Amino acid sequence: MKISVFIYKKKTGLLRVSGLFSLGLLLFVLVFWHQFYFPGRIYLQAKALEDIEVTSSEYPYFSHTVSYPSGKKLFYQPASTPGALVPPNDYYAFTFSSDQKLLLYYSPTYNKVYDSNYKEVEPGYALKEMLLDLIASYKQQAQEIYGELLVWEEVKLLFPKYATAKITDIYTGLSFFVQRREGSAHADVQPLTAEDTVIMKKIYGGQWSWERRSIIVEIGGRRIAASMHGMPHGGGKIVDNNFPGHFCLHFLGSYIHGGEMDRRHHQEIFRAAGRLPWEGY
Repeated sequence: MKISVFIYKKKTGLLRVSGLFSLGLLLFVLVFWHQFYFPGRIYLQAKALEDIEVTSSEYPYFSHTVSYPSGKKLFYQPASTPGALVPPNDYYAFTFSSDQKLLLYYSPTYNKVYDSNYKEVEPGYALKEMLLDLIASYKQQAQEIYGELLVWEEVKLLFPKYATAKITDIYTGLSFFVQRREGSAHADVQPLTAEDTVIMKKIYGGQWSWERRSIIVEIGGRRIAASMHGMPHGGGKIVDNNFPGHFCLHFLGSYIHGGEMDRRHHQEIFRAAGRLPWEGY
């Protein structure tokens, strides 16, 4: 009786060990298959991460190229429930320069990723994380170059009369300070000091001009796309700045004294915002 019980327990133990081994082997096979043989899964090669070009619909004339070394497995696969083949109209594009020649799009509006044929795909967690990191880096670079498009009705609240602002010419990189004195359709401003007047005249090649130029206006920590001309006119109330009058700043939606929007000013505003290519570049 004791021998039978002993044999039974031994067999039961062996069965348990065998069952656990089989379960472990099955899990290993499933994990191995999932990681390396998942049908339709596309892995990004390490070389593809050495040269990644990022572009966007927001800044169509600006590209940012980076390297993103990663020890993680980066992959994507066809979406389980693919939607309509509609190109995202608000997107970031990622071009991976390697033998793979991969192109991916990310739409922040839909929070979805698409392949080069605008078919929706499902990125792995590590790849999605990388794409968001690249977007953050791209936006930081773009915002250091361009200004935001802000309508005049909002700008004039940020830039009231007698407030000062910093103006940076996008072509020369020269900066000077101004004070807003008047203006309801746009901002009538004056260089703050005689030194600011010298810098402004230098931007225009030493000659005052009605030429419109793309500028960034910094007010209260905001960088706003704008346009200016370089011709003193009318009255000026800062007596020691060596500037005979005032000049005009235009923002999105502002208009000239005749009550119309100025086409040339708005072209320069859109250049300052990165929506049009820089003239001569």
